[in-house]
Amino acid sequence: MPRFIEPLEGRTLLTATSTSIASELAAVNTAATALKTDMAALKTTASTDLKTITTDLKGSPKTNAPLLKKLGADEKILLAKTNLDVNALLKGTATSTKGAADGNAALTNLTNGALTNKVQGDVNKLGTAGVSLTKLQTDANDATVSADMATLRDANPSISGFASQVNDSKTRLDNAINKLLADAQTYTNALGSLKTALTTLLPVPTTSPSLIGDYQGTVTTKAIAFGLGSTTQDLEINVTGQTLTTLTGSITVAGHSTSGTITVKELTNGKVTMTVNDSGTTVTLTGKVNVAPTGTGLPPGSVISGSGTLNILGFDIKGDFTVTKVS
Repeated sequence: MPRFIEPLEGRTLLTATSTSIASELAAVNTAATALKTDMAALKTTASTDLKTITTDLKGSPKTNAPLLKKLGADEKILLAKTNLDVNALLKGTATSTKGAADGNAALTNLTNGALTNKVQGDVNKLGTAGVSLTKLQTDANDATVSADMATLRDANPSISGFASQVNDSKTRLDNAINKLLADAQTYTNALGSLKTALTTLLPVPTTSPSLIGDYQGTVTTKAIAFGLGSTTQDLEINVTGQTLTTLTGSITVAGHSTSGTITVKELTNGKVTMTVNDSGTTVTLTGKVNVAPTGTGLPPGSVISGSGTLNILGFDIKGDFTVTKVS
């Protein structure tokens, strides 16, 4: 029974579809629009209230001038940092558009290595959104500007209605920033949802097609020039057992053999890496196993080809290999 169950281990159910990807992208775009609107509203709110405070202070003692100047300068710094962070975060929109396109393309050919690499790059970029959000949350802290407003308010108790006006300005600024941060979180969550969907298109560790069997073929070294200097040696990889992370069996090249546990990473797109690092033996083979029937009709798991190095008991060779399952 274990032999029949084993090939299903490690598989991830494919959850992304063209419909779900479109939905995730739409959510990103909607959140991006809200975030842009919030940033514009924050700038307008800050500018309008600063003008109102400035107008209210006309004719007041000159001691207010440096206080008002500090408020304007700190507010400018706050808006500049926040705007920069929002723009950095919004770069995720272009990445999302590209990621959706790459994801839809990958859906039509999940074994296409080039498409897989593109999706992986998109997933990596989408994963950096949290860093931009954290910086925005730090830089959007308006405590300094609020303190400047409080200082101006407290320095002018005799100006009618001024204290109320400043308090209202502080509240409007707080509300504008809180809405910006809330929508920034929504936007980041939308990027994360798309990232999760795209991640399901990436290859994962698997044992299918099974690598259990006797593979025989050759390994050929690189030619120095014009085909000269190239050598070909017999190569056999005999696998008697397989898990998600190991193979049990032997590797023999030019009559030199090692046996036991071989570390393996087989992915659903057919990429395979085999390594052995024991006393006197170092083997690294990186290649691909066919996940679909070959052109000659051999079933999945019949051919492994790639390149690597084999150093077994002093025999050392590096080159390209191809082995075919014979039993």
